[in-house]
Amino acid sequence: MVSMGERLVEEVQRFQAATGETGMTVVVEKAQQQIALHRIQFDPMFGLLVDGKPPSVNWFQEAEDYHPLQMKPQVLH
Repeated sequence: MVSMGERLVEEVQRFQAATGETGMTVVVEKAQQQIALHRIQFDPMFGLLVDGKPPSVNWFQEAEDYHPLQMKPQVLH
């Protein structure tokens, strides 16, 4: 089973490759029905970055799922 963090890394990498942007904005669903907006990036040297910093273990424990607010282009020219 793929974790939420692994899915997020894969989606951000695909988004970066398709658009050339450094990161994407996502809505993260947290425990107790809280939501938060984050700018998510992937850097080969640092890995996943949330709002410019590596996410803490606590961030991953609280984050239950995510929904991208930006989508990569469906048709590339």
